[in-house]
Order: sequence, then C-alpha cells, then structure tokens
Amino acid sequence: MTGRMRPRFSLLFALALVSGIALAKPLEKQIAQLTSNNFGLLESMAIQGNSRLSFGEIAAITRIQRGTPLATIDTSVIATRLAREAWIREADVLRLPPSTLLIRVEERKPKAILVPQNSSSREQGTRLVDANGHLFIAVAASNSESLPRLVGGEALASEQQHEVLRKGLALIEHLQAPKLADLWDHDLAVYLPIQNETEGWALRGSMDVLLGQKDLESRIDRLSQLIRNEKIIGALDGQRMLIDLRFANQAVLRRGGKT
Repeated sequence: MTGRMRPRFSLLFALALVSGIALAKPLEKQIAQLTSNNFGLLESMAIQGNSRLSFGEIAAITRIQRGTPLATIDTSVIATRLAREAWIREADVLRLPPSTLLIRVEERKPKAILVPQNSSSREQGTRLVDANGHLFIAVAASNSESLPRLVGGEALASEQQHEVLRKGLALIEHLQAPKLADLWDHDLAVYLPIQNETEGWALRGSMDVLLGQKDLESRIDRLSQLIRNEKIIGALDGQRMLIDLRFANQAVLRRGGKT
C-alpha cells in the first residue's frame, strides 16, 4: 500500500467500524461463536457518546483491567455497572476480537435543577431533572447555573421518573415563550404544587404568580395578556406584584413591596 493510500484506508476503516456498531450488537453471540478462538487479552477500550464523563471515569466504572481475557468479559454485567452511574442513561458493550472492548453510552441531558424549598432538606450533590422527568444526583455541570429551577419535591426519590417533574418541565417550556419574557428579568423559579395546598403551581420571578392545579396553558395565556397591559405595568411603579389566576375568568392582582 502506498503512502498516499494508507491514510485513506485508515479513515474508511474507522468510518466502517463506527457505522457497523449498531448492526453488530444483535449479532454479538453469533460473532462470539464464530470467533471465540480469536479472542485474546484485552488491549484497548473504545468509548463513544461521552461528553460529561471522561474516558478515565467510564473505564474505571467498568472495573475491567487491561490484560483480562476478552472471552471472560460479560458485556451485560459491564452495561449494568455503567447504567448505575447517574449521568448515564443507557449503555451498550460489545467485544471486538481479538482484543478490543467497545462501549457506547447515552448520557442524560439535564433540563432543570430541583431545589428543595426547605434548606434543611438539601441532599449531598445537586439534583437534576432530565427531559423524561428522571431525577438524579450528580455533580453539576459548568452551565448548570443557567438551567431553570424547579422548587420543592423534597419527598421525591432520586434515580426515578416523576410525572410532576415532567409537568414542571412542560410548564417551563410554555413560560420560555417570547411573550412571557418579562417574567425572566430575574431568575424564574417554578414551585411544585404541595399536597392539600390551594396555591398549586406557583412562579417566582420579576413578579409572583399563582396558577392553581389545572388548566395551566389557558392561565399562562391570561398571564401573557396581563403583563402586556401597559396600564397594569405602569401602575406598579417599581413595586412587586402578585397575580392570582386560580379563579375562573378573572385575575386578582395585589401589590407587594419594592422590588
């Protein structure tokens, strides 16, 4: 092979390896049966899909050492170990003869931070919420301060999905519309409803809003109409305002202290 062809061949081989992973996984048992005699000692580990976790962190979770006979490695056990890591949503492990262990991970993407309303309930580490309402404890990423805040939920168990958190994320998505930009003058916090309390969902930002338990979308539409009303905004004169939208077809506005 000429010097010019060698880099091209290496690139084509790498692309073929990556594109064939998804197809190879269901055939691992058949591959293992056909190539069991070709399994040697583990020399290299290839990891895909990681951005928050480093190569070293993922390798340490596997607890597999270089030099381990590849034929003795149980890929399902390794995948289970990886899935126990808070940042990893899903993991696949594949043995590639003669000496490579291939690991593909799908990391969780946090959509909000869950902050306890009671400071005495703070857990070790930050509790984050992914798009599925899964609550997990992890070291916060560098950009976590820009994530929306959900407040409350001290009784919610970590490492589980919660419908109330899914609803909270959906509510945040509605509140991020441009027509509600005034609510984001300061950090917006969405308070989870408390059982047996009448306030329901509550917002704390440049103004305070009580939404109640039901018909949240229609009440958010009413909220957007109110904050665009120049007479209402002008009458505030720098004072904080509480908007109560729990009552049908009406809104109760109350002035608070200076912002």
